[in-house]
Formats: sequence, C-alpha cells, structure tokens
Amino acid sequence: MPHGEPPATERQLPVFEQRVVRARVVDAPAPDTFAAIRRVDFMRSPVIVAPNLARLAVDALRTPRRREVRAHRSVRLADLIGPQGGFEVIAEEPGRELVLGFVGRWWEPDYGRVDWDPGAPLSSISVPECGFGTWSFTVLPYDARTCVLLTEIRVHGTDERARRLFRRYWTAVGPFVRAMARPILSMIAAEARRRPEVPAQTSHRRNRV
Repeated sequence: MPHGEPPATERQLPVFEQRVVRARVVDAPAPDTFAAIRRVDFMRSPVIVAPNLARLAVDALRTPRRREVRAHRSVRLADLIGPQGGFEVIAEEPGRELVLGFVGRWWEPDYGRVDWDPGAPLSSISVPECGFGTWSFTVLPYDARTCVLLTEIRVHGTDERARRLFRRYWTAVGPFVRAMARPILSMIAAEARRRPEVPAQTSHRRNRV
C-alpha cells in the first residue's frame, strides 16, 4: 500500500451498510504476524465455534434434505477460500494486507452463495437481492518486534430489498460477529509469537586417527 493510497478494502467496497473494525497490538514482528493469519485455526475459540454450530443447525432445520450437522474440527484461512468456504482473495499486499470477498444472500441456507468473478471489483457486481462483503486483515509495523493488527468486515446490499433483508439478519448475528473479531485477533497474535520448531540437527564429528 503506497503512502497516501487508501487500503484495498476501501477501494473494493467504499459504500457499505454494516462495518466491524477491531485492532490490537501484537508483540511480534509484522512479517511473523502476517504469516500467522494463514496458520491460525479459527475453531480453537468457543466464541467462534458456538455461533457457527448454531448456524449449521438452523440451516439443517430449514433444508429438509440436510439434517446432519457437521462441524469442522479445524478451519484455517485456506479452508474458507474457494467453493467450499465461499470466500475469494480479492486483494493482497504480502506482509501487509489481505482482503477476502464474499457474495451471497446470508439470510438464506448455506449463505445463499452466488457465483462471481473475484477479478472484478465488488462495487461492479449488480446481482439483484444480493449482498457482498469484505473481510480484511492489515498489519502495520511499529518497530522491529511490534506491530498493529487490524481486521475489518464490510457489507453492502445490491438493492433496497437486499439491504432490508440483511438488516433483519444482522440484528440476530451482528452481536456474534462483533464478539468473534477480538478472539480472532488474539489467536493470530498468539500464533505469531510462537516460534516454529526447528528439527534438531545431528552433529557429525570427524574421528581422529
């Protein structure tokens, strides 16, 4: 992100109806913190597990053919990207900023996912009665051993009906989304402070004659 240029989230989705922003100081270098975003297991926090289990149960009740509720034991960023998770990477500045995008109807079963081109700006999507959103992570270095980690969620409806339906949905789930943001940052910070285990090297000594 060049100096003075707005973050990718702002360029992708400058207009939105809902927004959640959280930040924390991380006692780890910025590169380690950015790498930890992809390593952390989001399902380690009960604050994240409980609402997701509830959503799976509601979807099962609303969809007669889908009665079984399966919770993933481990969910990392890679599991959220692509057809299975529904998110796509729409912008990334390695070491500094990562932005995921999602297009769908959150109030429908399975989030009402919609096929879309992640190469096109979200603001150009015009699918009726649909919503699109961004979930971003930004790492700002403070010094060699400290950085600031931010996460932000933005959501925008493509028309008035979508915005009305999403407001109703957000009334129920918004408090849980806001509650999950801080645990996510805490888990990333803890992961960033962990030192990867280095395999022990076997020393070879020459035999003296």
